[in-house]
Amino acid sequence: MKVNCAYKFELILKPEQRAKCAQFVGNCRYVYNKAVEIQLRQLETKQPFVSYKELASQLVGWKKDDSSLWLSESPAQTLQQALKDLDRGLMRFKQHKGGMVQFKARGDGDSFRLPQLLKGDFDEANARIRIPKIGFVRYRKSRDIQGKVKNLTISIEARRWYVSVCTEIENFQPQATRNGEVGIDLGIVRTVQLSDGTVYRLDVNEIKKLEDRIAVYQKQLESNKTSRQKLAKLGKAADFDKKVPSRKRRRLKEKIANLHRRIRNIRKDFMFKTARAIAQKYGWVAIEDLQVRNMTKSARGTIEEPGSNVKAKSGLNRSLQRVAPGAFRRILEWQVFKAGGYVDAVAPQYTSQTCPHCGHIASENRPTQALFCCVKCGHTSNADVVAAGNILRKSRAGSDRL
Repeated sequence: MKVNCAYKFELILKPEQRAKCAQFVGNCRYVYNKAVEIQLRQLETKQPFVSYKELASQLVGWKKDDSSLWLSESPAQTLQQALKDLDRGLMRFKQHKGGMVQFKARGDGDSFRLPQLLKGDFDEANARIRIPKIGFVRYRKSRDIQGKVKNLTISIEARRWYVSVCTEIENFQPQATRNGEVGIDLGIVRTVQLSDGTVYRLDVNEIKKLEDRIAVYQKQLESNKTSRQKLAKLGKAADFDKKVPSRKRRRLKEKIANLHRRIRNIRKDFMFKTARAIAQKYGWVAIEDLQVRNMTKSARGTIEEPGSNVKAKSGLNRSLQRVAPGAFRRILEWQVFKAGGYVDAVAPQYTSQTCPHCGHIASENRPTQALFCCVKCGHTSNADVVAAGNILRKSRAGSDRL
């Protein structure tokens, strides 16, 4: 079995290496936006999109043009990969799987990819990689990698540089399949509730503290903008331009980005540890097939048809996005797959309203968020535990296991 894996490590860069990486990222963004401009012009005139091969041949001319000679300072393959990313975006647009490609702003997925590696470019023994036109740079080796290295992606996040290593394992052998089975109910109060009674809770309080600090910096950022606009009207400062931020504005953005990074790290740490613990214990895992995008749609409505309970719905949406059930499911599926198990996604309808004793279904069975009390037989339990058990029973009934 052939499997692709990804590993992410933080790079240890010197100041001149940071400057070079930032230049490569900027050059890739310039090439991407220049190609987007061409494709948008084709769309407006109802002409066929320019193919990747044609753009790649034009790229040679851009690198020789006096106005963009600095493009030649970047590795050619990184600029070609930017055009390939654009080509994939156009393919999705033509297949009605996404919107039309748009211009990239600074900070919008800043990265560059190295698809072709020579022997010795990735030196795992000494924890270093070779970037063309920069040389060897070190990375923080937190674990060994498996498989053959296929490509590297260098990215920046909150002023920290990372390398993502994509590998291919030829003969992947999952671990021995475990016999246990469990149902999982994902919630807000109890983040992960297992049918055996085990509960895993995300540290939501710490995330809320960080979100409060982000809100403070966001207000300062808005105040900085309005103050600059007032000074510009009085002729005491240049017009506000978000493309040329002031030093204070840059620092505020860096603080916000760092706090968002901490929130992501807290969430990822919880998800990976929880998913691995479940995968190491159970071979069959039943989970709800939640449509998170539909669940978190805005309830604001329109002017003609305004929504109801908008404030409560927006609060629920924030809580769902905070625990990220969709991301947890993807991580769980990967961890269970590596452990030789299987994840079964079942329909979520009525899982928290069905009595596990008599099978009676009614919304009145769940009078509160935490309490389940059957109006027919009187069975009482925690609503999340009941839901997890019903999810497992649904999985048993709907599967063709022997």
